[in-house]
Amino acid sequence: MKKIMMIAVMAVAAISANAQMWVGGSLGFNTEKTKFEDTELSSGTSFEIAPEVGYNLNEKWAVAIALGYGHYDAGTVTFAGKEVSGIINTFSIKPYVRYTFVQAGNFSAFCDGVLDYSTTHVNGVENNLNSFGVAVTPGIAYAISPKVSLVAHVGKIGYDHTWFDAGVGDITNNKFGINLTNAISFGAYVNL
Repeated sequence: MKKIMMIAVMAVAAISANAQMWVGGSLGFNTEKTKFEDTELSSGTSFEIAPEVGYNLNEKWAVAIALGYGHYDAGTVTFAGKEVSGIINTFSIKPYVRYTFVQAGNFSAFCDGVLDYSTTHVNGVENNLNSFGVAVTPGIAYAISPKVSLVAHVGKIGYDHTWFDAGVGDITNNKFGINLTNAISFGAYVNL
């Protein structure tokens, strides 16, 4: 038994020494207020955190997974025809494959092929809003050191299917599109 444990430890150490793993993710924060003259119509605050871990298979290909949590608080909102608490929580899981097609010095350009599942719960609503998507998201990275890279995703080409049981029947939405204007995100990675 001791020999098997020693071989397992040595194998993990050898893989780790050659592994091209990274950890990182992104954070987001937003606050908004809508007024008409001196009357506040709505306000809300949201934040999002999306840690991820990935593994470089070689210089061109990598696999990774990101887990996300988002929280939105807006007092009260009208959802599915009734006023409910404006506290909304979203959980997501996004496995993806990355192909790096350009590397020039510390810069690289890549495309991620992403599968995306998320579920959203609105306080006071019995059923969750669910979404599944497939997308290609282009991006760029800049290595500020051998261990740390800054990453930006710009745009999205993809398909999303969303469904919600409203109590009187299912509401579904299918969307295919190209969004290159307001789909920008920033993050950082630490290479292990």
